[in-house]
Amino acid sequence: MNLLLEAAKEQLAVDFLRQQIKSSRWQGKVYLAGGAVRDELMGLPIKDIDLVVDMPDGGIEFAKWLTRKLGIYSSSNPITYPKFGTAKLNLRGVKFKGVDLSSIDIEVVMPRTEKYTFGSRKPEVGTGTLAQDVERRDFTVNSLLKDLTTGEIKDLTGQGKRDIERGVIQTPLDPDIIFKDDPLRMLRAIRFTVKYNWKLPFFMIKGIKRNAHMLKHISAERIRDELDKMIVTGNPDKAIRLLQITTLSKYVMPELDLLIGLAQNKYHKWDANKHTLEVLKGTPPTVVTRLAALFHDIGKAETKEITDDAIHFYRHEEVGATITRDIMKRLKYPKKIIDAVVVAVGQHMRLKSSGKEGEIVSDKALRKLQADLGDHLEHTLDLMHADNTAHATEYSLEKQIPGIRKRLKNLKAATSGNVRPEIPIDGHDVMQATGVRPGPIVKTLLDVVIDQWYENPAISRQQALDLIEKTLKDMAK
Repeated sequence: MNLLLEAAKEQLAVDFLRQQIKSSRWQGKVYLAGGAVRDELMGLPIKDIDLVVDMPDGGIEFAKWLTRKLGIYSSSNPITYPKFGTAKLNLRGVKFKGVDLSSIDIEVVMPRTEKYTFGSRKPEVGTGTLAQDVERRDFTVNSLLKDLTTGEIKDLTGQGKRDIERGVIQTPLDPDIIFKDDPLRMLRAIRFTVKYNWKLPFFMIKGIKRNAHMLKHISAERIRDELDKMIVTGNPDKAIRLLQITTLSKYVMPELDLLIGLAQNKYHKWDANKHTLEVLKGTPPTVVTRLAALFHDIGKAETKEITDDAIHFYRHEEVGATITRDIMKRLKYPKKIIDAVVVAVGQHMRLKSSGKEGEIVSDKALRKLQADLGDHLEHTLDLMHADNTAHATEYSLEKQIPGIRKRLKNLKAATSGNVRPEIPIDGHDVMQATGVRPGPIVKTLLDVVIDQWYENPAISRQQALDLIEKTLKDMAK
C-alpha cells in the first residue's frame, strides 16, 4: 500500500471530522491527540488518528453519534469498551473530496485517569480532565492536543512543543510512574530517540535502568515489535547501545551482551560488540537483514579459543545460527522470518576465502550458493558485505561481494535464470540404463549428476548416463 497516499488520507479524514463537528454540540470538545499532533508540528505526514473528547463518556458517545450521522452505525461500528471509556470506529464507505476513506480507523477516548495493578496492562479507568489525560501519556512530545474546531494546539504540560524543538524524549511525570504503568514505554523511549535522532536525558536513562526489570512482565510479541521498529531506523547501532546502557538488553537478548569487550583477532579493529554494531549500521533497513547483522557473531562468545597467542572462533557461524533460532523463538518471531535470519547467520562466512573481488571461488561453488540459499541469497549477501567492510582496514573486503554479485548475475543469465539443478535424466532412466533396482543407490547416482550440473549446467543426457556408468564401475572396485 502506498504510504504517502495513506498519509494523505489521514489528513483528509481529519479535515472531514472538523467539518462534521462544526456547529454541533461537539464543537470545541474534540481534540486530535498524541503522535498525529507531534508529526504535524514536525512537518511529517500524520498517521493513526486518536481523538480525545472532553466530555464524560465522550469517546463512546461521540463515536456513536458520528457513525449514526454518517449512516455507518452497526453492531461492530463503533466497537466500544465501556470499562475503559474508549471506542474505535471505521469510516467505511465514506468519501470526502472524491477520496474513499474506508481504510481509516479512528480511536476515541474521554479524558481519563488510570491506575495500574502491578503486572497488568489493563488499568482501572476514571473520568479525568484534559490535564490529567495528557499526564498519563508516555512522553511530553506525545502529550499535545489540537482542537479540531479552532486548530489551536494545547501544550498542557508546558514541555511538549519545547521538547520537539529541542529533540528531547522525557516523560510528563516521574519516569518511575510512567514506566511502571506500562514498562514497554522504556523501549518506546529508545525507539523515539533513535528514530528522530533525539536526545535521551541522563535522568531518563537512570529511570529506565531502575525499572528495566519490569520488562519481564511484558509479552514477547510486544518487545519484538519494538525491537523491529528501532533496528530499521537510521540509527540501529545507537538503539542497541542504548538497550545495553540501560540494561534493557538483559531482558530482550542477554546473549548479545556477552560480546561486550570480547577481544577479536587481527582481522578486526573492534571488540565483537562494536563490530556487530558497525555491521548492523552497514546493512539495508529491513527487519530480516538487520536481525541477521545483529546476531551474525552471536556465537563468538561460546566458540572463542586462543592457540599460540592467536584468537580463533571456529564454527561460530554454526553455533550462532542455533543461538539465533533460540532467541527468535523466545521473542515469538514467525517461522518464515526466523528461517531467513538463521540462514544468513549460518552462511555469512561461506565466501570469506573467495578473494578480494570474489575471483577465487569457482562457478560451481557459486551455483551451489545460489541453489542452497534460494530466496535468502540477497539478504545474506547484504550481511556478508557489511561484515566484510567492518573489518580491520588491511583485511577489509569492500569489492568482494560486488564482484560476487556480478558473477552470480552472469551465471544466472547463462542458465536462462535457472538457479536450481535441472538434470536431463530421472530415476527411471537410471534404473533402465543400469539395471539397478529401486533404492538409495538411485538417489546416490542422481546426486552425482546433480553435482556435475553445478559444474556444467549444459550437461547432456548421454553425458549424464556415461557419468552414472563410470560411477557404478568406481563403486564396484
